[in-house]
Amino acid sequence: MKKLSIYILALGMTTGIFTACVDDFHVGDAFLEKSPGVDVNIDTVFSKAEYTRNFLWSAYGQLYCTYTSGNMMNGAPIDVLSDSYHCYVSWGGPKQSYYPGGLTENAQDTDDGNFQGKFSYSTKGGLDSDAGGRVSIYETVRKCWQLIENIDRVPDMSADEKSRLKGEAYTIMASRYFDAFRNFGGLCLVKKAFEVGEGYMDGRSTAMETVEFIDSLIQCAINEPGYIWNVPDADIGQWSGRLTKASARALRAKVWMFAASPLFNNNEPYMTYSKKPTGLENELHVWFGKEDPTLWQRCLDYCDDFFKDNAASGNYYQLVQPTTQNEAGYRTAYRRAYRYRNDANHHEKLFDAHPTLTLSDGGWGWGWRGFALDCYRQGGAVPTNELMECFGMQDGRNFPYSDIYGAGKNPTGIDIFADRDPRLYETMLVPRHDLPAGFDYAGQSYTDSWEGGLMKNNSNFTNSDDVASGYCKFKWLLDYYGGSRYDDEYIGVPYIRLAEMYLIRAEALAQLGRNQDALNELHTVRSRVGLGRLEDMNPSLNLKTNKENLVNEIIRERNCEIGAECGDRLYDMVRYKRQDLFTKPLHEIRIYRLDDSGNRMTDGDTRWTEGTPWPKFEYEKPQIVNGARRWWDPGYWTNKWYLDPVSRIEIQKGYGLTQNPGW
Repeated sequence: MKKLSIYILALGMTTGIFTACVDDFHVGDAFLEKSPGVDVNIDTVFSKAEYTRNFLWSAYGQLYCTYTSGNMMNGAPIDVLSDSYHCYVSWGGPKQSYYPGGLTENAQDTDDGNFQGKFSYSTKGGLDSDAGGRVSIYETVRKCWQLIENIDRVPDMSADEKSRLKGEAYTIMASRYFDAFRNFGGLCLVKKAFEVGEGYMDGRSTAMETVEFIDSLIQCAINEPGYIWNVPDADIGQWSGRLTKASARALRAKVWMFAASPLFNNNEPYMTYSKKPTGLENELHVWFGKEDPTLWQRCLDYCDDFFKDNAASGNYYQLVQPTTQNEAGYRTAYRRAYRYRNDANHHEKLFDAHPTLTLSDGGWGWGWRGFALDCYRQGGAVPTNELMECFGMQDGRNFPYSDIYGAGKNPTGIDIFADRDPRLYETMLVPRHDLPAGFDYAGQSYTDSWEGGLMKNNSNFTNSDDVASGYCKFKWLLDYYGGSRYDDEYIGVPYIRLAEMYLIRAEALAQLGRNQDALNELHTVRSRVGLGRLEDMNPSLNLKTNKENLVNEIIRERNCEIGAECGDRLYDMVRYKRQDLFTKPLHEIRIYRLDDSGNRMTDGDTRWTEGTPWPKFEYEKPQIVNGARRWWDPGYWTNKWYLDPVSRIEIQKGYGLTQNPGW
């Protein structure tokens, strides 16, 4: 009998022995503490509440985070496959595999880190993703089923806690299936904890069966009577990051947003097979078989369910709001929302993936899941000019400077970085003066990242690799470039936060033709950083009546608000089949200071002296050539790139797995 061998690679507990089932981190502050590894069996784990809890915490450690080293394509998060960031490191998976078009069904899951695919179908390199292991979703699925099936026999745990832990396990499992669904389409659906050696022959399910199965797991979580809506404030210091019924409600809306999008929900598949696999009559593994507009209503209904439950709970989850209506207040509120864990005063995070960052007197540790140094500090993910232009102006207008690049194109020396959406300044470092208090860089109250400026050319402030595109990354690193750290607060990378719930509801409303309602949801998010109403400040877009323009603006807003958090920019490009964005060459920036005569200062030191007038500039936007993506080559693109190839090794195991079209 054929066996699904992803289950027999020492994946966890059977009636035999397994290793280190409690070797992962706890939650809250204790998430940063490793527990000693021990050898135990299934009876041991479910003989005591403490052991059972630790077993679930180990499943928490496998929640998907784009900044886990095992998910970083050897030095770069998946954002670098979108139009917002580019990878410049020579050894990374993007430059070795994706950019040159070298990804294959044999290379996407290889142990060779240089050719890592963006998401792992099967486990490679061990179970510790922090140490570079690539953990299959089925590792986590097995753990969750084992807990669900065995927790009732734990003698020293209350019925309410057992129910709560079941709810968390169902939610973790649903999230891992959703992770894989976004990368591969229809999946093998495992509905129990298989014994070692037990046969699995169900094969691959259709895309719609997969979505409905994910939904059923979420419903099971919601149905658990002990699954609480939020972590009580009295417990949040210890348990920030524990999943809740709110997490499940939010995940449900996000799953159906993806499902309702044109990738699968269409009158035709995104790509057909040139030669169909044996036994496959159509493309239903990667297509729903038709376009069903009611899926957007389903997404909206689940959004409404979340907001109704939140209202019934006293609107516990709220957007972090600025304490002052100025740039400093807006930036602090936005940073509080995306970066830090929930605390007794801030409740925006709905679903977190906790990196294990420790900040001590010794500086930044590799505990930040290998992210800070291995990625951004070596050019692993550098912002593009397209990302800069995504952000609009402080008054709510979209970026207005369409013809400003090139010699003589800016005769009045316009500063294109002035008076912008404050989230731009929280996302990347650009030339600025008169920075708000608390935002200085090693004593500087300005940033001079133009050609010849101190920040671009002095290694005490930044690495040359950091600014390979002409921009520096800021989001997540804050003022790391100045050689110091902003604070010692623990970080939580959001898988979903409340701002995204407003944006999901806005998108569903727009797709259903309710433009004004969608615009109201959009403004709820934008007003947090002081932006004017989008429809009023951009009248030429006719957003009250033009559905296509409005959807495009919502997708752009998602990039400004939640970009570089959980890879959503890439997944937004995929689910809308944005071939135009994938195949459009991307650009760097070159910023030149002008002298008093209006000429570029290109030689030597071009630093600014505080107390003098802020310089005027000219700009160039050269096309990226370092690791240029073959997708950009005319005639090269094929739609196969919307989904990854399934590992050929897994297909050959004979349990019914099929390859995606084009691979």
